[in-house]
Amino acid sequence: MTQGTTMTVREYEQLFKQNFERLYYHSLDIVHNEDVARDVVSDVFVNVWRLRDKVALDTALSYLYTSVRNRSLDQLRHRSRHVPLIEEVIQELEHYSDTDWEEYEARIDAIKAELNRQPERVRRVLYLRFYEQKSNQEVADQMGITVDGVKKIVQRSFAQMRVSLGKKMLKFVPLLLLACMN
Repeated sequence: MTQGTTMTVREYEQLFKQNFERLYYHSLDIVHNEDVARDVVSDVFVNVWRLRDKVALDTALSYLYTSVRNRSLDQLRHRSRHVPLIEEVIQELEHYSDTDWEEYEARIDAIKAELNRQPERVRRVLYLRFYEQKSNQEVADQMGITVDGVKKIVQRSFAQMRVSLGKKMLKFVPLLLLACMN
């Protein structure tokens, strides 16, 4: 935030119209709840309007992404049920700087594209295992395959992603799978 000219109603409306949807999906990637994501983004925009004399238009998008990320992480913290993988996502996202959201979106796009190349059965196993956070046994029971079959599917898909996405991004795959599988 910087001191500058006060944001006009027209500038605010344009900022809102151009960015609400993408910020909604950014929050949804974190909280995995449509209503919560919508509330988070709405609250952030209300706050931007309150601070319209302090938020510069040239840095507004960065401010919006940072605010949405922080409020979304706060929502995760306040959920009654904490899961270790969610805690790992929170820790990873807390280290992002204001400009890292572009890299984050690029990673999500790359992983989404890679997931779309996977067979339906593989996507379903990954969805159940990482998005729904089911155990290997639960996934096996639901899919009608063995626990070893679930493990092999996950290992093979990660190995394939390592090749196509590169080793550098591999550490983000489990975290970003959560964000990509809605």
